[in-house]
Order: sequence, then C-alpha cells, then structure tokens
Amino acid sequence: MDLKLIETGNGGDLVKTKKDLQVIEGFENMPYLAMFGGNVDDSTPVTRADNTQAFDWWGNKLFMSEEPVQQFNSLTERTLHQVALNSFGRVQIENAVKKDLEFMKAFAELDVSVSIESDDRLLINIGIQQPDNIQNKDFVFIWDATQGQLIDEEIGNAPTLGRVFDDTFDDTFV
Repeated sequence: MDLKLIETGNGGDLVKTKKDLQVIEGFENMPYLAMFGGNVDDSTPVTRADNTQAFDWWGNKLFMSEEPVQQFNSLTERTLHQVALNSFGRVQIENAVKKDLEFMKAFAELDVSVSIESDDRLLINIGIQQPDNIQNKDFVFIWDATQGQLIDEEIGNAPTLGRVFDDTFDDTFV
C-alpha cells in the first residue's frame, strides 16, 4: 500500500480525503517518481570518494546502493531540460524514459512513446501491463518546454498530468 501521489504542476502532492490521505494498491506512483523524482542534478555515482558531497537522491544510497538499476535518477526530467524539442531530442527523451522505467521490466511489460505535439510541447505516453493482468494502463504526461514543467491539459476529453487510463475506462489520478 502506498500514499496516492499526483502531479499538480507544482511538484508531486499527496491526495487528501476528508479524514485521511488517500492510498493506492498498485504501482501507479512509479512512472512519475522514476521520471520526475527530483534527482535532476546528478545521477548516483557507482563509486563515491570519501568526504565528497553528492547531489543525488539520498534514498538511492540508503535503500538501493547495491542495485544501481533500481536507483531513481530522473534522467527524463534532466533530459527534458537539456535537449531541444526536435527529432533527435525526442529520441533522447524517449531513451531517458525507458532507462528511468527499466526497473519495472521485472514485473511489467512497458510500451513507451514520446511525440512532439508543437514547438514547445511534448507528449509522453507509457503503457504498462502486468504479466498476470489483462488490464493495460496508460500514463500520459505533457511537458511544456517554455514553462519547463509538466502541465495539466486535456487531449480530446481526456485530462492528462499523470492521468492513468485503463482498458476498463475506470481512470483515476496517479
């Protein structure tokens, strides 16, 4: 069980109900945390000299020091800030998304697509299906390069910003 986390355009926020914080049972927080977990400046080094300051996420060393593949390094967010939104940049961003989500391959099938929607807008679509589940979930994120952040917008009648769509049409925020 995990606390439900949503992107509100101002960083991740927990969802509060009338009396408590809302919880989730699945892996809905994972794509957002892996891609936008706040470790934008540096990836966790494989080896670190004594008495040096690291600017990576502290949890990588504490919880996953022996498993670099599972460390959260927000390569996606870093790449979004560094590359131009052109065909070459799109490929770099898509590769960063795949690298950030690589740890999920152990328990889910992933389908990642990145498309340039306009001069300053990028759409990240992530399809996730657990092997023992016939239900597929699509996570959609829109990056606004002018604002340098995720934005909340509608595509057709479907709102985005970490919105998850599953094949039962029972979509919920993640």
